Amino acid sequence: MGASAADLPGLGNSFALSLVSLAVVCLLAYLVLRWFSRRGVGGRSEGPVRVLARCSLEPRRAVYLLQVAGRCFLVGVGDGPMSLLAEIDPAAVRSELGAGAPVQAGLRFAEVLSRFRGRPKS
Repeated sequence: MGASAADLPGLGNSFALSLVSLAVVCLLAYLVLRWFSRRGVGGRSEGPVRVLARCSLEPRRAVYLLQVAGRCFLVGVGDGPMSLLAEIDPAAVRSELGAGAPVQAGLRFAEVLSRFRGRPKS
């Protein structure tokens, strides 16, 4: 009538199998998201708003250089609402970034920002 101990799956085996399955799913999700991000999926904008450059300041804070209807804006993003930091001359942006040149994150963005502010990059 009752199940014997030999008929029940071992707790250790099912727990280990669950951990291995979870690790495989997490690894697969990480690889897929990384693969998509390298191909620009989700990052390309269509329409009048374009992200020209992005600089991460902290894990949840960043500065974006946006082009909207021919005008360029420097916008700060963090825990609260977005903040307009400055409006930048679109001709200066084109000359600094090059017409149609791909924008690189990190140091390139810092160099461009320092030129707009009129200070040499330290």
